[in-house]
Amino acid sequence: MPNTFKGIVYTIASAVIFGITPVLSKLTYSMGSNASMAACFRGLLSLPVLLCILLALRIPLKITRHQLVSVIVCGLVGSTATAITLGIAYNYIPVGMATTLHFIYPVLTTAASVVFLREKLYRYKVVALVLATAGIATFMEPGGSLVGILLALSSGAFYTFYIIWMDKSGLKNLNSFLLTFYLSLVIGPASALYGALTGQFTLSLTATGWALTAVSSLLGAVGAMTLFQLGLRHAGPSLASILSMFEPITSVLMGLLFLGEGISPLKLGGCALILCSVALIALHQRGEVRRPEPEVPEPDGEKTPSSAR
Repeated sequence: MPNTFKGIVYTIASAVIFGITPVLSKLTYSMGSNASMAACFRGLLSLPVLLCILLALRIPLKITRHQLVSVIVCGLVGSTATAITLGIAYNYIPVGMATTLHFIYPVLTTAASVVFLREKLYRYKVVALVLATAGIATFMEPGGSLVGILLALSSGAFYTFYIIWMDKSGLKNLNSFLLTFYLSLVIGPASALYGALTGQFTLSLTATGWALTAVSSLLGAVGAMTLFQLGLRHAGPSLASILSMFEPITSVLMGLLFLGEGISPLKLGGCALILCSVALIALHQRGEVRRPEPEVPEPDGEKTPSSAR
């Protein structure tokens, strides 16, 4: 049974880890790696760990044909495309800026949830989205690379597909470790194929590069992805996407500490706006769990739409 508070905790933990891994990945670029290789090893290196977890927990590896097709679509269009476009963006613009541009997806996800999933757009969600969008806007810098900006925005669009597809296809109901295992099984070969076709496939990483790649892969594929799927299951797509805004905050701070990417007072203000939006969502969601909203006319005369579920 969904537990919204657990969903909040899982999603925020996932966002923090996701905010750390881009910095680790970019550090490996100077050690012989690149975007496609980072995505490839993120998938492949996590497979043995995930397999051991599945066997230890005695979770069957069998999935239906429909689930397999859904995983392949989600892995290719969602996970792989997101990882590669965002990874390439790091070559053109700072990690913190790329990550915040990637966060166009909460707005797209909420809009798509309202249009396609018939999810009610409560007023507090609108306010939270406005605050979050304003916060993200403070990270935009003049004179940035157009290619990097477009790549980062494209990664947000691909991730929107990932979230909506997970919810509509029913993949979110699979065991989180099992789902992460199959998604990693898609991401690894798909990213390797992209690297081979573009001439970027290489194994010439330094020892430090390999170590950072392994840490980043396990943190991202095993830790963050599993936590996010748990968060999505308990919190729902639009709430999970909004809470994930802890990711750009983490990326900015990590970029400041390890990559020398500065942070201005304006950006600190943006972080505060994003945190306010997260707090607003968290408080209202916990209130809805304790006190379900009755389906009666709103004070302004508008009727609450019936649930699509």
